[in-house]
Amino acid sequence: MVDNRNHFSLYGKSPIYQLFISLLIIIVAGIVLFNVLILAGTLIFDRDFGNLLQNALVDVDETDIKFLRYILISQDIALFIIPALIILILLKPGSQSILTDIKPPELNKIILVIILTFSIFPITSFTGQLNFGMHLPDWLSGVEQWMHEKEDSATNLIDTLIASEGIYAMIFNLFMIAVFPAIGEELIFRGVLQKILSDLFKSGHLAVWSTALLFSAIHFQFFGFIPRFILGLVFGYLFLWSGTLWLPVISHFINNAVPVIGAYIQGWEKLNTQPDINLWKQVIYLPVPLVISIAILIYFRNRSKKEPEISGS
Repeated sequence: MVDNRNHFSLYGKSPIYQLFISLLIIIVAGIVLFNVLILAGTLIFDRDFGNLLQNALVDVDETDIKFLRYILISQDIALFIIPALIILILLKPGSQSILTDIKPPELNKIILVIILTFSIFPITSFTGQLNFGMHLPDWLSGVEQWMHEKEDSATNLIDTLIASEGIYAMIFNLFMIAVFPAIGEELIFRGVLQKILSDLFKSGHLAVWSTALLFSAIHFQFFGFIPRFILGLVFGYLFLWSGTLWLPVISHFINNAVPVIGAYIQGWEKLNTQPDINLWKQVIYLPVPLVISIAILIYFRNRSKKEPEISGS
């Protein structure tokens, strides 16, 4: 039997040390690998990512779109998936598999998560419209303008990619927008950071809220901060109360996949049009999905109390 005790490991170390090394791996390893992949993509597609963004993605051709898809998938792999797997290996004792937190859930739980995710849509839609209408004080007008520019840049990128027509483009968009982000972001935010912060704060709830805050902020889409924060809370509590990353991954996937499939069926412009309903009239439709969402989350909380400790809370 091989003795692994002399190998570098995060297992058994203090949460602060684990957090510091984890962030170091995410930043250093992730950025290095991402830049290597960008360089490879530049050579393969003969395109420059910086020039595309400077031109505000105007007059892009099919090769540009392929390159942009390559960049987004490379981002998820380099900044999220690979660093998360490295950290999870370092966090586990030598005899324990990193698949402990990826055990398959029961079918009834999957069904409940699907219902929960669809129930969240009207809530995030309403809060998203509220968020978009917020304004900073006049003395922060420069900051607000910068925030709008970042939002417009992200919106233009998604519009360019998701508006592509054809079944193959839709399938590729599903992997790019739903599959890879759901796996990568949940591995990093819930699988790594939430667990470490839970040990650091000695509170699963504080870890969920802190991770959700970071999850929303890291996207740099400030006028979608509130709905994304709500999603982060849902994903966090699903992991906290189920002990498996599959449930937040499934919920995250559905949340991202529905617009992609809807754009293919209805057309992106039609799907992306704001509903012609007074914002406050929409409130009357919120109690039902809100009650369903809360009831399902309470179910998971109650189940976690009846089962052995599963989430490090």
